[in-house]
Amino acid sequence: MTVHACDSETRTRRHRCGRLLAGLMAVALTAPVAAQPAAALDGSSTDNRPRIGLVLSGGGARGGIHVGVLRALEELRIPIDYIAGTSIGAVIGGFYASGLTADQIEDVINNIDWDAAFLEDTPRVLRSFRRKREDDLFLVDQRPGLNNGQFDFPLGVVQGQIIDQITSETVLPASRVRDFDNLPIPFRAVAADIATGEAVVLGTGNLASALRATMSVPAIIAPIEIDGRLLVDGGVAMNLPIEVARDMGADIVIAVDVTAPLLAREELDTVLDVTAQLTTLLTRYGVEAQLETLTSSDVLLTAEVDAEYGSTTFSTMAATIPLGYTLAMDNAARLQSLAVEPGAYLAHRSAQLDSKPEPPMRIDFVTLENNSTVEDSIIDWYLEEIEAGATLDVELLERTVNRIYGLGFFQNVRYEFVEDGESNGLEIRVDERSWGPGYAQFGVQFNASGNQDLLFGVAGSYLRTGLNSSNGEFRATAVLGAQPAMSFDLHQPFGAPGRYFVAPAIGVDSTLLNIFDGETRLAEARVKASTLELGLGRELGSWGEYRAGFRRRSGSVDVEVGQPGAINEGAFHAGHFFARLAADTLDDVAFPRSGVAASLEWRTSDSDTLSADAEFDQVSLLASVAKTWDRFTLLSTLRYETTFGGIAPITSQYRFGGLFDLSGLGRSTVSAQNVARIGASFYRRINDLALFPAFVGISLEYGDTWETRSAISFDDALLGGSLWLGLDTPIGPIYGGYGRTEEGSSAFYLVLGRIF
Repeated sequence: MTVHACDSETRTRRHRCGRLLAGLMAVALTAPVAAQPAAALDGSSTDNRPRIGLVLSGGGARGGIHVGVLRALEELRIPIDYIAGTSIGAVIGGFYASGLTADQIEDVINNIDWDAAFLEDTPRVLRSFRRKREDDLFLVDQRPGLNNGQFDFPLGVVQGQIIDQITSETVLPASRVRDFDNLPIPFRAVAADIATGEAVVLGTGNLASALRATMSVPAIIAPIEIDGRLLVDGGVAMNLPIEVARDMGADIVIAVDVTAPLLAREELDTVLDVTAQLTTLLTRYGVEAQLETLTSSDVLLTAEVDAEYGSTTFSTMAATIPLGYTLAMDNAARLQSLAVEPGAYLAHRSAQLDSKPEPPMRIDFVTLENNSTVEDSIIDWYLEEIEAGATLDVELLERTVNRIYGLGFFQNVRYEFVEDGESNGLEIRVDERSWGPGYAQFGVQFNASGNQDLLFGVAGSYLRTGLNSSNGEFRATAVLGAQPAMSFDLHQPFGAPGRYFVAPAIGVDSTLLNIFDGETRLAEARVKASTLELGLGRELGSWGEYRAGFRRRSGSVDVEVGQPGAINEGAFHAGHFFARLAADTLDDVAFPRSGVAASLEWRTSDSDTLSADAEFDQVSLLASVAKTWDRFTLLSTLRYETTFGGIAPITSQYRFGGLFDLSGLGRSTVSAQNVARIGASFYRRINDLALFPAFVGISLEYGDTWETRSAISFDDALLGGSLWLGLDTPIGPIYGGYGRTEEGSSAFYLVLGRIF
């Protein structure tokens, strides 16, 4: 790590072509510069001294170095009069300029869940119940738009909703400051206009929005529109904004460059390496143009950091803070020439901290800027929790914003504090998705257990939202593979807040039904059926719903392999009325760490009204509870499904067996009138495997099947267990494991798709 004073005559090249490729990821890199000693300054007074501007470069996760430098500058008593930054440099600089100390910024970094910050969606627990039910399908989370026969894509992989909230909460005290010269330290953030490649210096407006704009890495984080310009990470135009600090009035500049070095020839192994190198070269030209403006009185701190601290490894960001402190302290003798006397520095810094703006303490009114086709009344229903005239509750505000975003219709939901005379207001802005309202999803399913046939399927789904102002939506899904299917369903909310809904659906499917005697498969039959369902219900906030209706199903059963007499063949007709209460607060469906999922459904088969072949009643209770301690999670499960008041035919009986459903048995090897099982899976998050979150665990299950309710008893139930490994991948969760029952049955499992 070195410090340099710069001779402007040693650099003559100015290159602007980096702006032409602003869509590349902004990983700003630069090279060390030769140094000359700077002249000493008289630091005895804060009134009669040169003004110092701090310039902080972009560099992604290396931005923690800036925090360490700030801490060192405080200890060295170097007054900072202006701050200009780009990308992560602007974020750290903006936090500091708004009145946070270096210690407070470190706390912010340590408390950020970086995995969540770079996810597109709001936390699952706050999504609408309708959106959560999409997790029941084996479809990937990413949904490109499909409109007018062509695919549409968002402007970034991540829409930045969580990042918006992090920045808004962190600079909340400065939320009503509209001129960045009025911050405790005058501040500028540099972004880039993606349409022209020009640098855009942000010195007015909403501070949180300015920080969000300057860190919008092209193609990764969606750009943000400010004053009619679509803005992205400023690193593609001016990664080290020395000229900006000078224009603000700085006599002396301290520039901190945290960018990575160019890769050596032997390090260029993949297309990603070459792409990163190209981006580095293009961005670097703009940095060198800025370096030309430095004088012998200015100071350049260049961080030479190990490769383990990459620009995109944000989990290591906190670890780079001490590196920044060391960088500055190793050059304390050079920086000390800019210091002032203890009393003068204390007065200077105290004046800055004393001028820190106060956050709004009361919300006098709430306004909605609705840039979507969704009715205002639906959004207003969520906003009712924020009472006009009440004390500001930031946690409640962010939960409300997340619940609105969790409806799944909006590109972003942002909040901003406004003033109207003596009144403090809250403005909520919702923006419709630019790649909607039609979306495509795809998925893959694979299941192999024991010596059974493999179950494989691929799925495609089309979702059309915004059919009307009440958020009506239509979905069509097709599955190809061992068990092909096609379905169409409509979800139409009604009522003032859109809480009630009607949900008709039709579908056809072809499923496999295996008949076993112990571990011996007697026959394999194919069940072909068509289904008509009509449900009417009400959502209970984001946590649940109740629904009632009828379901009519008819088709045929044909034995394809094995003994024809093992199962009744021919046509069948099933029809029943149902009522269901469901709840879901799980944080994740693949590998839940917290929350509850439960459903209770009653069904009655009706031969008169719905022409069913048999009359019977059934009750189904399913529940899961997840609890986590550090990296360890305990998932407890309960399954109780019973038939009473009649006998259900084979097509309406319960299927039992498989991984986590009495591990050791093959998948769905038993059919019965009654099923009861309790289970627990204990698993640990381990280091990522092939870039995917990995889990290792064990499970125990205790349960069985019975033909009559009177025979149900855990005295003669079976104990099963498994050892398993899981990966959370973009195409769905993958589970591999080995299970065994106390009777000696065993099976190996490989499953792609949700199990829990």
